[in-house]
Amino acid sequence: MFSLKNEKRYIKILLIAVCSIFFAICLFTIFKYGNSTMLGNIDKPDNDDAKFVRSAWILADTGKYIYQNIAVDTTFMMPGLAYTLAFLTLIFGKLGGLTAFRIIQALIQTLSLLLVFFMGRKLFESKVGIIAMVINSLCIWEIWTSNLILTESFFKFFVLNMVFFCIYAIEENKIKYYIAAGIFWSLSALFRPTITLFPVVILIMWIIKKYKFKDIFKHTILVSLIFCAFLSPWWIRNYKMFNKFIPLTKAVGNPMLQGTYINYDQTTKTKYSLDYSQFKLNGGDERADNDLDIQVSKYRLKNLFWKQPLQFICWYTIGKTIYQIAIPFYWKEILGVHFYAAMIYYLIIMTLSIIGIIKYFKDKTKNKTSMLLFLTIIYFILVYLPFYTCARYFYPAMPYVIIFSAYGLLYFINKNKLIKR
Repeated sequence: MFSLKNEKRYIKILLIAVCSIFFAICLFTIFKYGNSTMLGNIDKPDNDDAKFVRSAWILADTGKYIYQNIAVDTTFMMPGLAYTLAFLTLIFGKLGGLTAFRIIQALIQTLSLLLVFFMGRKLFESKVGIIAMVINSLCIWEIWTSNLILTESFFKFFVLNMVFFCIYAIEENKIKYYIAAGIFWSLSALFRPTITLFPVVILIMWIIKKYKFKDIFKHTILVSLIFCAFLSPWWIRNYKMFNKFIPLTKAVGNPMLQGTYINYDQTTKTKYSLDYSQFKLNGGDERADNDLDIQVSKYRLKNLFWKQPLQFICWYTIGKTIYQIAIPFYWKEILGVHFYAAMIYYLIIMTLSIIGIIKYFKDKTKNKTSMLLFLTIIYFILVYLPFYTCARYFYPAMPYVIIFSAYGLLYFINKNKLIKR
């Protein structure tokens, strides 16, 4: 699975060199930029990262998990990041904990490069794996992300592991791989709830691979038990505090509401004379405000869809997809790399990926398990369509896009005999 024994010497050298340089650059940026890479203000939390920091510090000091309102226990965000950062805060202090968190992210970003190689090698060949790893290491947003205090690095890493072990589980039908995949699925869910529907993708793969029902049933029960074991502390905590079973979060309301505005244009709020006076905020009650946002979202869709059916259909399919995939997740420039340079590189990757995907589907001898990568990309697009979408949410799908781009690039090189020239 992870052996390099039979790899050619140049691949081993590239793996060591690329990973070492990438990790060193990540460390350099962490100590060069410090907290200047924060998207929000720690002193006056006004963004997700600043709120995560405040949440972790309060959790470390008091044992109370909050998010929006410091006086209210929260179910607004999954606990993975806050508890991880709180643990590091207890060991290294508040500012030291932030640095330690970023260093760990630099490490898992580097390990993610290795996973991209191993995944590309497993599904295609070593050349695809090494090209994908090099392409990924040159993505400036990967270095930038290691500096953030957000869920991106951990979530992407856990999902990568989950997909990697799913590949082996699907091909070899062995319980040990399903256990590993189940563990990483559960860890992913502790950072972001949007991954919880991923078993639908696995079901499609089981159908493609013509699994027997008894195997499907057996693996479903096993992985479900693992998921319950990992999530049960969160469920117990929520039930004790709120006397209600809350399996994930109560934070879909606002993203759902924002998603009802075509092109996110809220200047149209008064265009159709809808009566919003019937909806009253509850002043700091996160769960009540979340339920209210959901009610407003349903009210808007119910009253506006039939007035603009085509526009809403296009918006909830093509429009939101474009908002996810049109630009890279690179919101602050580092190391002097301009956004437009990153954008050009991103467009090259996306173009090569399209070539790779088309080539894959045309190949009559293709490895059917590689379909898992394509379905994972589609999954990350579809799962956010009911809500607010942006480049940040497509970021975890980029490793699979990059593997297909490496496959497309190798195909282009071989077709045009560029190596011989």
